[in-house]
Amino acid sequence: MKTKSLTKVMFLAVLAGTAILLSGCAARELIVSEILRIPEQATVRTTYNLWYTDPMNMDTINHQQGQIIPFGTEVVITKATEEEIFFKTAADGKEFRIVFEPHYRLQTPEQYLQDLFTAKTEDELRDGLDALTYEKVRRGFVEKGMPISAVLLAFGPPCKYRTPDPSKGTWLYPVAYLEYKRVLIRDGKVFGIIMP
Repeated sequence: MKTKSLTKVMFLAVLAGTAILLSGCAARELIVSEILRIPEQATVRTTYNLWYTDPMNMDTINHQQGQIIPFGTEVVITKATEEEIFFKTAADGKEFRIVFEPHYRLQTPEQYLQDLFTAKTEDELRDGLDALTYEKVRRGFVEKGMPISAVLLAFGPPCKYRTPDPSKGTWLYPVAYLEYKRVLIRDGKVFGIIMP
């Protein structure tokens, strides 16, 4: 009789321990309005072009393949945790999911959200770009002579694991697995692009 009750107690202890462990493994939910320092109902837009081949499995590296969500696109963030971000485009309700990979970005999920989304309008983001440059950047094209601001809108900030110091003048952007485009910067402008 003692053995049965001891077994039952051990089973309940293991069950309780498992429940505690599993509940502790859930990713922490992020409060986007606090991170972006905006009111809860404020309009949120993409800060730069987001590239994707699978809308429900986007990566933080922003491989330049597939389709583009242009910078300045109004989005609704439906959920954000330390591991993933769910959002939809306001115009058509298309859903997206970004898997956060801290080892590639070398930044916290909060820092990544601050880079990725903004309360600025599209006009504020494109400030200083002429009409032709604006159209090229929205389509993901960067060319010699464009300002750094155009590169940041077209491709986003370079991943720190490949470009640890952007002030050095060479920014690497992934175009495919282990293939990188080099954007050479001098005096605040693009002076060359080296394709893989």
